[in-house]
Amino acid sequence: MQPRRLFLKRTVALGAALLSSSPLAAEAPDLKKKAISIILDTDIGTDVDDAFALALILASPELDLRGVTTVGTDPRTRALIVCRFLAAAGRSDIPVAAGAPPQPAEEIKKQGRYANPGDDRQPRTPQPVKETAVEFLYQQLRARRGEFTLLTLGPLTNIARLLREHPDCKPWIRRIVMMAGSVRVGYKGKAPPEAEWNVRCDIPAAQAVFASGVPLVVAPLDATTMLKLEEPLRRRLFQAATPVTEQVRMLYELWGERTPTLYDPVAVALCFDERFCTMEDMRLEVDAQGRTGIVKGAANARVATAIRDDDFLQWYVDRVVK
Repeated sequence: MQPRRLFLKRTVALGAALLSSSPLAAEAPDLKKKAISIILDTDIGTDVDDAFALALILASPELDLRGVTTVGTDPRTRALIVCRFLAAAGRSDIPVAAGAPPQPAEEIKKQGRYANPGDDRQPRTPQPVKETAVEFLYQQLRARRGEFTLLTLGPLTNIARLLREHPDCKPWIRRIVMMAGSVRVGYKGKAPPEAEWNVRCDIPAAQAVFASGVPLVVAPLDATTMLKLEEPLRRRLFQAATPVTEQVRMLYELWGERTPTLYDPVAVALCFDERFCTMEDMRLEVDAQGRTGIVKGAANARVATAIRDDDFLQWYVDRVVK
């Protein structure tokens, strides 16, 4: 091999090795590798993007969903929503655990009706497990130390409680991937940043998780608030009429608004694929008003600060309808 080609080959190999060694780097999809084991913590039933995110998880062979926990007002109803969704998708094997009170206040009235179908033709819906979300998470982490990524799509109440009540579990968490925060832009997609919903709902919980020392991957408003799923792509998604897209359609109709913003699916994708996002390593802290700020110090988070929105939305629909 010529010296220049040998040098380039060794340089590429060294760069790949350094990237893969970082605890904050994305886990690149590799069909030869085992799927990434995740546990989802969700406030499904408030905004509808959690339903779109659950559909993407189930459609992604790179992910192995090993459990779901629920957070927010009436976490049992949220757990029943997940149970029905999973049963319809043929995944009743995935355990679901409801968060214990107290929980942050979040609206659930409209989509909560999905939890009680009242239709004998529906697949029999399993019930949530008896353990609380925190106890379920702790048991799973203890049984498979270092294997689980925690994917959080709602307030960080359950995760902060887990870390407070079971601090020994911190080294067992591979990383936490979350939809949370606002770094440089707010909900309108431009400066200034503002207190994002998941952080604002339980500020002390967010402060505790960001300061925990567990590696974080964050999808803030900077890479999510512009992801409007407009009618042409919605129509294509719902016309597929698969068991999964039918559940999303029903929850979308109960939600009762027109154009959903796909905040949460970005965090799902970041569990295994960063190609649509601009990623930066930074140190984030949450202040007393719920603002997520960049501070000096060693990076504690890998943060998506921009996204190719049209490409991501097209990829999302292509994947979920297959």
